[in-house]
Amino acid sequence: MAEVTIVGAGLSGLTAAINLARRGHDVVVLEREERIGGSPLYHPSGQGSPLKLDALQSYLGFEITPGIEPIRDMTEIAGGKALPIDPSLINSYFFERGPRSTSLDTYLYEVAKEAGVEFRFNNPVMSQEDMAQLPPNTIVATGLHFEGFDALRVPYLTSYHFTYKGTCDPELNYVHMFHDTYTSDYGYTSAFRGIRYVHLFNRREPISFSSRDRFAEHVERFDAFEVPEWNQFTFPVPAATIRTPRIFVGSKILAGTLAGAMDPVAFFGLNGALVSGKIAAIAVEDKERGWREFQKCVSVFPTAYTLSRLKELQPLPLSVLGFRLAFMNFDRLKLVQRIMVEGVPGMRCLTY
Repeated sequence: MAEVTIVGAGLSGLTAAINLARRGHDVVVLEREERIGGSPLYHPSGQGSPLKLDALQSYLGFEITPGIEPIRDMTEIAGGKALPIDPSLINSYFFERGPRSTSLDTYLYEVAKEAGVEFRFNNPVMSQEDMAQLPPNTIVATGLHFEGFDALRVPYLTSYHFTYKGTCDPELNYVHMFHDTYTSDYGYTSAFRGIRYVHLFNRREPISFSSRDRFAEHVERFDAFEVPEWNQFTFPVPAATIRTPRIFVGSKILAGTLAGAMDPVAFFGLNGALVSGKIAAIAVEDKERGWREFQKCVSVFPTAYTLSRLKELQPLPLSVLGFRLAFMNFDRLKLVQRIMVEGVPGMRCLTY
């Protein structure tokens, strides 16, 4: 078996590393941060996604339950009206992301070390020159960093973000989604394992301070929480063109966000990150099989991208009204529930 280099110790990189090490490869993971858990800009945090849990764990070849839990309470807040949602209708789970011992990142890191994976921290791969020096079949899973997209010339949109992360009662478990005229995308708040997270973003243009403050007013109203301070930053999202998803660039294999394994409507990326990590590992040994699996993974992307562009063309008040009407009857809208689950990248790779 060969030595395989993986750039990035996020969910997709760790998944690829575990699978390859268990197949007998010598695996080295290069990570830009000084420890596991991603960027401190937005982690630790509780992130949510629909899952087919048993099928996903079977596909990956390992459990992920230590780092996740079902979401207990979900509410859609559209135009200032709160609409409760039963999270079990779309199999919604919280992922704990970040460096804490209870996170999914840390759990996968420990599984990878047990499998014999070598980690080299404080080892950024930033430029085209850095990428060119990496051996063929290197898996690049650099996540939400501009450098990976720029170095490999993968198209992206710049997204603009306001966030807050802090602490809360560890018994709280909820996510509130906010659709209103303060952004053409959405905001959300979550509380999970003692982590409070508040996030407002827009994929195409900066969010004004007045819009941010209106969002904060809704957070105070519906979460009974006054945001004390904001972090502001940008990162790339793979939603620039209908042809964004790709698994190969030259001799490199892509995984996760960089590969486009992210829903271009709501930006659900956790399931796609894990599944595309497994697919990247497959591609190291069998490029044709890896390519076929990746096409299945992102087969919903063109439809989802088209829907996202149509949504962007609507006046914001009309879009907000659409969310209100959809979620008012969500428990009865089986087609909408199915679209939310099946539209997540990687779902079509999973079978029971």
